[in-house]
Amino acid sequence: MIAALLLGRKGSVGFPGKNTHAVLGRPMSLYPILAARHSASVDRIYLSTDDPALMKLGREQGVEIIERPAHLCTKEALGEDAYLHGYREIQARNPGESLELMVMLF
Repeated sequence: MIAALLLGRKGSVGFPGKNTHAVLGRPMSLYPILAARHSASVDRIYLSTDDPALMKLGREQGVEIIERPAHLCTKEALGEDAYLHGYREIQARNPGESLELMVMLF
């Protein structure tokens, strides 16, 4: 299985609300979701976030949501730790399945 793991948190300091900001009439975070959905290689899409608005958007698009713990949603938190949390969660949801992962940050 090839899974797309999208990482997006709520607390942007430089551009608050960037993930839901409209770009060409769509929330900016919709574009990586659509890219993953239209990829012939991706079997499942997961979104790791703490943002209720992103969770809602993801669910509307058929994306599986991974609720990221608060300690991985600070501006000091490392993307690598959020990635590892998401990877482990995907493994736990798909026991025994061979997993390849594609990561998109937004």
